Amino acid sequence: MATVTLHSCSIVLAVAVCSTACAEETGEIGVNYVAATERIHTAGQPAADTLAGLAEQGFELVVNLAPPTSPGAVANEGKLVAEDGPTYVNIPVSWQNPTYEDFALFSAVMNGARDRKVLVHCQLNMRASAFTFLYRVVHEQVPPDEAFKALSAVWVPRDQWADFTALVLDKHGIDFALPKPE
Repeated sequence: MATVTLHSCSIVLAVAVCSTACAEETGEIGVNYVAATERIHTAGQPAADTLAGLAEQGFELVVNLAPPTSPGAVANEGKLVAEDGPTYVNIPVSWQNPTYEDFALFSAVMNGARDRKVLVHCQLNMRASAFTFLYRVVHEQVPPDEAFKALSAVWVPRDQWADFTALVLDKHGIDFALPKPE
């Protein structure tokens, strides 16, 4: 099992490196970039120069859900973002163990920024897209099928992430099951 996980991580990292180069060439914000709404955008790890220019694109808040020790993390990300103007928040969500407490903190940050354009990111836009999906469904009352479109543009959560998504939806009395990944 550990070998499969390490192999999968290597493939994901290789895709991230390739995707980051492609994203920079097309002017996108980061890997797997998705504008979930006009206000909330999600992406994988933006490059340092992108982070330093997010205010020019209208972003007022950047929420990073990856631990600062994640592969490809920008060491001085908070400084780069804050010097440009947007507020920066890092909520280091464990890939192996996302928690309801992580979601509650994310929700509090997002609820405090309802009138601000936000970039939510992580390494590959998997944490970010899942948290954003849940936030939109739970706090913005977006129908799950509609919110799922932005999530599925990146991935369909499985394993601990499918369990986490089901837990959050269940805690809020929302009857929706993610489709099984192919």
